[in-house]
Amino acid sequence: MSRLFDMSAYAPPPRQPSPPGRLLRPRRLWWVVAGVIAAAGLITGAVLLITAVTGAFPRQTFAPGETVSVSLKRDPQPAFYVTDAGSPDDSCYAQGPDGQRIDPRRLSANTHITVNDNGTQWHVLSRLRLPSDGTYQVTCLKSATNAGARYGIGTPPKAARIAVAILIPVGALAIALVITIVTAVRRNAHRRRLMAPPPGYV
Repeated sequence: MSRLFDMSAYAPPPRQPSPPGRLLRPRRLWWVVAGVIAAAGLITGAVLLITAVTGAFPRQTFAPGETVSVSLKRDPQPAFYVTDAGSPDDSCYAQGPDGQRIDPRRLSANTHITVNDNGTQWHVLSRLRLPSDGTYQVTCLKSATNAGARYGIGTPPKAARIAVAILIPVGALAIALVITIVTAVRRNAHRRRLMAPPPGYV
């Protein structure tokens, strides 16, 4: 009996072998670039965060009613700190070389800045607007309610610096993720093109 159909005409196209990874584009180098960007972002963010927090603790501490002499810079603005035993209503001030009393500006009611130094919670009480750099006498008045409190003077962390320290690694990780995904998708597409049957196959 003669064959009615030539099934060889309907045979599937020959499957091309999977090409070596070195032939695919984009190159694997882009994954290395993504890793470098992610690592650089994390390191930069960590350094900025440490820099923002380091020095944010009170440089000098003192008891209520005690006056201490401290060298202060006008910018960034220094601030008074108080421990948990104190109160947001406690009164502190600075006195310049000319004897002028400088009252600090209290934080707004919804602003709370706290740092932890070896287990001691320090709350930023108020900020000083100094006329110039120099040596100042600082004190916090003693009252019946703050006998067990400790006060300090220093430079509190700035929210903007902390935000930048967080955003940089987040942005770097996002960029690295996009590069990784795009590279993987394009390499897979290139692999499929290389494994496609030759043109004109019937």
